[in-house]
Amino acid sequence: MLDLTPPSMENTPPVLAGVEVIQEQQENPRQAVVDPLPHEDFNPPVSSTPERGQRENTSAEKHCKRLQAENHKLRKQNINLKKKLAKMKKEKERATKSETRAKERAVNLSEKFKPKGGKKLATERKLAVVSFLTRDENSRLLAGKKDTITKNKVKKQRRVLTKPLTELHALYNSEMKKSLSLSYRHFVRRPFYVTEPKTKDQDTCACMDHENVHLLANKLYSRDVLKTKSISELLGMIVCDPKNKGCMDRMYAKCCFEVVQFHETENSREVTWEQWKRVKSTNGEKTFANVVKQTQTGTIKELIDLFSQKLEALAIHQFNWLHQAEQFRLLKLNITECEAVLHIDFQRTMPAS
Repeated sequence: MLDLTPPSMENTPPVLAGVEVIQEQQENPRQAVVDPLPHEDFNPPVSSTPERGQRENTSAEKHCKRLQAENHKLRKQNINLKKKLAKMKKEKERATKSETRAKERAVNLSEKFKPKGGKKLATERKLAVVSFLTRDENSRLLAGKKDTITKNKVKKQRRVLTKPLTELHALYNSEMKKSLSLSYRHFVRRPFYVTEPKTKDQDTCACMDHENVHLLANKLYSRDVLKTKSISELLGMIVCDPKNKGCMDRMYAKCCFEVVQFHETENSREVTWEQWKRVKSTNGEKTFANVVKQTQTGTIKELIDLFSQKLEALAIHQFNWLHQAEQFRLLKLNITECEAVLHIDFQRTMPAS
């Protein structure tokens, strides 16, 4: 047992260490009781662990360093994300600019044929194309009872084009005013009853003069001697004004010397071509003139001379045909209720011998 009674204040000086020990014991009574008076040979053991304050300081420093490292890492990630975002914005702006340029380029390409005036002008263009393609010189009306076509419960008699669409498109833009001009893509959207000729549509009468020139032009075009096989373009090369009767009749000296430009080729090469000709045939006492297709053989020079001769003779024939078609169209447009127009076709036969 320890005597914890403090000595008298008169005889013994105060011992600060003993007071501190007593206070600690009072605060924490579970601690072991130690002698408040130090002995001479008392050597307190030195603890190897740091004190509580030092431990707290060390852990706080480690925590602070860890937070600084995480903060540095997050800042680096933030910088990388900002760089990626800026790169994505630049790519998006570049893509938007390219799309805008493409749209502007497309608008500029179609600016020439862009409708100006809304639905009214579009309707005028549609009516102009229908009126142009239904001309007798541009399309032929089929007379058969079964030569009809129906679309959306609308039944129409078929018309067959007499010229290629490319040639008709060029002719349409040359005749119409600038506001009614169309691109080829819009021009081919023709009426549903105006179609290209089929094999079964060839069972009809045709002009022998036009067909013979067509056969010669196709042969020269296939041999790379002519640059085109369009009769209208070929006639435009030898006359100065296709709408002038005297010019098409080859009466003017200023265009009499105009000729078709042929490509250079070996004129001595042999070539075969076909021509329609009237051949007389006898059936008992009667003689008939039948039209048959015959094959001829000759050189390139002979073929060119024959083509030039027939093209010269076709000029006035072409003018008469176009003039008659135009006058017939004007008669139908200006007809009254008390008038009628009759279109009668006839075939001339050879007299009997």
